Amino acid sequence: MQNGSLAVKDDPRIPEIIGIVARETQIPRDQLVPEATIEALGIPSLDMVQAIFAIESHFDVEIPVLAERAGSAEFVTVGDLLTHILATIDARQDRARAAAVS
Repeated sequence: MQNGSLAVKDDPRIPEIIGIVARETQIPRDQLVPEATIEALGIPSLDMVQAIFAIESHFDVEIPVLAERAGSAEFVTVGDLLTHILATIDARQDRARAAAVS
């Protein structure tokens, strides 16, 4: 996530996503920084799944499973989670714009 770190920190959607993750996981917002690992934060997988469902509902997107990590921890860091969510939202918006042009 080295290259995406700066972009993630500057994206205006980040506070919304962090707020949802904080609410669903009971982890203070100030601890949900891109460098923090999900394991070090002690976020149970069920809480992470609930957070992802809440994010999907909030942004009206379906966040796909990372194929290369299926069966293991989906995201290593908060930054990995943020990058994946933002890419999913952006891809959906790009598809919607392309459909509108067609």
